[in-house]
Amino acid sequence: MRRKAALHIARTPVIFAVLCAGLSVGLPTAVRAAEAAGEDPIIVTARGRPEAQIAVPDTVTVFTQDDIARRRLTTVDDFIAQTPGVFMINDQDPGTNMITVRGVSTNRNQSPSIAYVVDGLALADSELFTLHTYDVARVEILKGPQGALFGRSASGGAVDIATNDPTDEAGGMASIGIGNGFTWTADGVVNAPVSERVQLRLAGSYRNSDGFIRNSYLDKKVDGFISRNLRLKARIETSETSTLKLRLAWANEEGGAAYISSENVTGRNGGRLSGTILTDPQGDFEGRFAREWWGAQATFEQELGDALMLSWSGGYDNYHKDFSEELDFRHDTPVTLDGLALFPDGIQPISQPVDIEAWTSEMRLTSRGAGPLRWHAGFFFQRLERDRTDEFGPLLFGAEAQRAETRSNQIGLFAQVSYDVLPTIEATLGLRYDRDRRKEDTVGADSATIYARRAQTFDKWQPKISLAWHPSQDFTGYVTGSVGFKSGGFNPLPGASDVWSANFAAETVKSLEAGVKGRLVDGRVRLAMAGFVTDYSNFQNTVFLGNSVVLSVPEVNVHGLEASAQADLGLGFSLDGGAAWTHSRVGRYTTPNPTPEPGEPDVLDLTGNRTPNAPDWTLNGGIGWQGDAGPALIDARLSVAYVSRVDFEIDNILHTPGYASVDGRIGVDLGAWSLEVWAKNLFDKRWAISAFGQQQLPLLLGLGPDGPYDSFTINTGRQFGLGATRRF
Repeated sequence: MRRKAALHIARTPVIFAVLCAGLSVGLPTAVRAAEAAGEDPIIVTARGRPEAQIAVPDTVTVFTQDDIARRRLTTVDDFIAQTPGVFMINDQDPGTNMITVRGVSTNRNQSPSIAYVVDGLALADSELFTLHTYDVARVEILKGPQGALFGRSASGGAVDIATNDPTDEAGGMASIGIGNGFTWTADGVVNAPVSERVQLRLAGSYRNSDGFIRNSYLDKKVDGFISRNLRLKARIETSETSTLKLRLAWANEEGGAAYISSENVTGRNGGRLSGTILTDPQGDFEGRFAREWWGAQATFEQELGDALMLSWSGGYDNYHKDFSEELDFRHDTPVTLDGLALFPDGIQPISQPVDIEAWTSEMRLTSRGAGPLRWHAGFFFQRLERDRTDEFGPLLFGAEAQRAETRSNQIGLFAQVSYDVLPTIEATLGLRYDRDRRKEDTVGADSATIYARRAQTFDKWQPKISLAWHPSQDFTGYVTGSVGFKSGGFNPLPGASDVWSANFAAETVKSLEAGVKGRLVDGRVRLAMAGFVTDYSNFQNTVFLGNSVVLSVPEVNVHGLEASAQADLGLGFSLDGGAAWTHSRVGRYTTPNPTPEPGEPDVLDLTGNRTPNAPDWTLNGGIGWQGDAGPALIDARLSVAYVSRVDFEIDNILHTPGYASVDGRIGVDLGAWSLEVWAKNLFDKRWAISAFGQQQLPLLLGLGPDGPYDSFTINTGRQFGLGATRRF
């Protein structure tokens, strides 16, 4: 069948149009067959019900199970790196991350800017976003405010992950891999139907690596890790019209953390993080992390006749992380501050343990069928308890460490209606009300002395309206307007000379998007383009001033263009590419200078600056080939991704210039067996993935000897490996 399809496609001209936002990589055989029948085989649930991706009036990047294997996507970082317009930083440890969507980033230790949904339930905290992904069925990434459906943490967008459910077919797979950095991987799945009504699925994943980044002073690799993961799912048909799904999952990880380099990048290289200034870490303290997570979920679905579906889902998350590091990132002793030898053994150890408990529940009533009126309505509740201790060691000078005990109760009411006004025109209206009651106690870590008690309620109505034109099943034009918001919160208690306030306001987002999607040549070419304008009020800018604090920026203006295309070229070749241009700039904004020196102003005017962690350009493209070689099916892919200049702080001093990375994979399918060889960052390019600088942090400005210093983390460099999979 593959040869017949390839011969047929070979008669068509080679078509490749606009660059892409990365919806999929090539078109597998099943996809070609479905499109030949005139149907779009890419199904998404972005609007709360299964529907064709091409019909959704939003920018939705979809990774199918085939895409995940062919691109070798194993972490959330991998998915985001393949999605132009979205950018992610993993900083200091796996739990601390910042995700930027269309120019505006989330902030540490507070509500995220992007909803992260797994098997239909939103995770409560960004610490959980970087848990290892495995046995994944589909990933959808939605860009732009998604508050009408996903709530108060979807001001930038949403990541929706569906893991594989149990099926009624017995079988499974086992795979093993080895790579550089003495990296070992093992994955396994067992699908076990117990009866006609009960099915089980057990999946596990193991990663063990010595690491890739060497500390030049300790003379050892400092980014090694071990990751252990298990998940058990059950599907029970409780009646002819109802189904119960259960999920129990566990993750345990440990390894190196805060492998941060230290150099006077501002003074010696004008803040440009490239070339020889990208030194290896040289600190005399090895940072470490360890974290464990337990998660449980139950989902019940009940058909109410032919017209309605009632569903309820409830989940529980329990998470603990230990994290320790140094803050001088040097091996010189004593470490001086403004010339005084205050730290004879360096600024170490620093620790920030985090504990999280969360209860999440959602109930939804959904219309069934494909009539002109389609709707759903629901209720959402989430309780979050988060404790973080700031044990800053020598920087406390004998004072007691403080613990932030944050409690959040969020409720949400939502509804969405789609109606076919005409056979070719669909109107959609969504509305959600979120109310987030937050409080935080600042207490002594040892004495339990209460230093402060703060409480505030944040609420918002979040409408979304779309108008879509479907002149055929191969084309959609749309306009979508939406509002989103992110709750405000509480900063560490400020001192008399600190520039931040104790509380910060909620962030509000208003966005307008227009786009087109199309399929050409019997579905063998897919195109999409979109333009958007987004205004942010009270943008929550994270600044590292000895601790992570939020300084609200009154206004951020964003506009941009995105485009995508995929083409099946015939003879087994496929081509895909993507581009996003995002112009994200600070509106009128002045702020106290955190590190005033003689001759410098006390107030900084940052109007017009780039927003942090928001490259103007993100591009990706790839070419793949799939064909027979005797009894084997060969699947090869070569891809490249480019990110333009990234500024790490709102003062736009520390930055990395644009960089490109090339990945490749060759897979061989021999029936029950599959083999692969792969490489990421094939040409071993180095760049900085995060940084914080002396112009924002007085500690680094006064640090010595031989200071001042900036701190930054470099990427891991080239990775490559071999893998084998056995299906049974």
